[in-house]
Amino acid sequence: MTAQISDTFIFKGGQYTLIGMEGGELISPEQFGMRPEMIHTACYRGFYATYELTETGLYLRELTLCEKDGNYLPINGVLPEKENYQASYYNLTVLVPFTGRIRFAKDFIQEMYIHMGFQRPTAFKTVYDITLDNGRVVKLNDQSKEMERKRGLLRRSLRYFKQLILRKNPVSEAFSLDMNKE
Repeated sequence: MTAQISDTFIFKGGQYTLIGMEGGELISPEQFGMRPEMIHTACYRGFYATYELTETGLYLRELTLCEKDGNYLPINGVLPEKENYQASYYNLTVLVPFTGRIRFAKDFIQEMYIHMGFQRPTAFKTVYDITLDNGRVVKLNDQSKEMERKRGLLRRSLRYFKQLILRKNPVSEAFSLDMNKE
């Protein structure tokens, strides 16, 4: 399996990666009359987007997709730039009336990379949960400290299991009640 291309969020001058969502979809090509198909193994869903979250709302700014029939329709009057087997729409101003919660992050920690699906919140130094109502921010929650705590627990667990595996008889040691074991 391959790590997937995530949607991007521009927020307060920073660029973030979408890593979680509750409440439905943000944007899909079907909303614009197009049917996406896999671009490549890093984009099974067939599209990825860039959004901007401003004080006035959530906006779709860019969309890249592979349309199943090559039928690339204008989005709010914007025509795509075609590139081989996909097309990209730039300079969009599509208001996204999303209601729900999104989690996005930045400052990726390379050693936490997983070569499958989307990256986990613990793989980033900066993590935000943002609750939106009709595309407007109603709550902002910085989750960075919590992810740092979880990352520490995860690293300690991994170190423990690595040590266990390197020992002569890890199964019997795991079930041992020996008072002298670490």
